[in-house]
Amino acid sequence: MKKLFSLVLTIVLVMSSGCRFGKEKEQSVRESQDIYKAYDFSIETANGKTLKLSDFRGKVVLLQFFATFCPPCKAEMPFLEELSRKYRGKVVVIGLSTDYIGENPSSLKGFLKEVGVTYPVGIVNEQIWNNYAGRIAGNDGIPQTYIIDKDGNVRYFEVGYTSQYDSLFVTAIEKLLKE
Repeated sequence: MKKLFSLVLTIVLVMSSGCRFGKEKEQSVRESQDIYKAYDFSIETANGKTLKLSDFRGKVVLLQFFATFCPPCKAEMPFLEELSRKYRGKVVVIGLSTDYIGENPSSLKGFLKEVGVTYPVGIVNEQIWNNYAGRIAGNDGIPQTYIIDKDGNVRYFEVGYTSQYDSLFVTAIEKLLKE
């Protein structure tokens, strides 16, 4: 059943909107118009550790929903790795794969090594996906990036990726670190 859900979710993602490079914009990443409490979840990471989102209360968290077949997702990852290193101890970057549902998270290790990712990465499930993509973004495109404040509220999000987002994400993170 999990494999079927994984296959269906992957097909829906590819067919409905697929990977999306963002459009060049001169505005900031979307600031949530409503205050959404970040959906708390617990996942096993590719390194075999259990990660619970609420354990990072008091820090800014950046969540990236991605797929290994998605060029914009892969293009965003070096920047996220850089953020993870630059803000270590203040900002937590978490990757959530949408295309390995139902599989052991350790199956991501080869991909993560290939793209140079050391921040925690796990596999999304239907409930996590629906509580972010469905409830907040209202969109199935990937990558989806969410920035959560120290109190556990989703404050910024974006669907798609362009390198212009890098400076916008840094601005949003810097603002949240000052609060």
